[in-house]
Amino acid sequence: MKNFYKSVVSILLVAPIYASAAVDLVTNGSFEADLQDNGSWNLYSTLIGWSGAPDIELRNNVAGSAFDGSNFVELDTNSNSSISQLLTGAPGLYQLSFWFSARPGTGSDTNDLSFTLDGSAPVTVLTGVGGGSDHNWQNYSALFNFDGEALLTFSAVGRSDSLGGSLDMISMTSTIPEPKIVEMMLVGFLLLSLTLRRTSKAYFSRNNH
Repeated sequence: MKNFYKSVVSILLVAPIYASAAVDLVTNGSFEADLQDNGSWNLYSTLIGWSGAPDIELRNNVAGSAFDGSNFVELDTNSNSSISQLLTGAPGLYQLSFWFSARPGTGSDTNDLSFTLDGSAPVTVLTGVGGGSDHNWQNYSALFNFDGEALLTFSAVGRSDSLGGSLDMISMTSTIPEPKIVEMMLVGFLLLSLTLRRTSKAYFSRNNH
């Protein structure tokens, strides 16, 4: 009985941990999977998980510092550009989150940044914001119904002059419990309830004799 009880308790303890673990659909959201020398930058047609149109400017703590890790991207390369990633996963409610900033030392007409998710109407951030002496990272976060596949695209939409907004730490996460984990939790609670009832009956039976 003790081993049985321990098994039930293990299910109850472990299941919530798995249930609360967020599943991130974005690959290389902080751009740290790509190697870039410290204090340098370069243009790439692709990064791990991302496609550029036409290019992606990857920076390692130059013209500003990264929000997460060492790398971040700028979306106005030689001209306004964009990056895209096809997201796939279990359908459900997901939270899109990313960090953005105006490029340090720039005017208010060059940093505008927008994104679309699966062809939705573009959402523009950084409208009319100039850059200071360093990055001033801000967070965008919103919930989206995800049907299992969606194209996520970020684009520079300010003045096309090779100077643009910065982007870092992109994620698309779900904290909705997986069905199997929910089943484990329900079974665990049921077994624990039955065990407690039997223990209670045995206790009262012994004390009534």
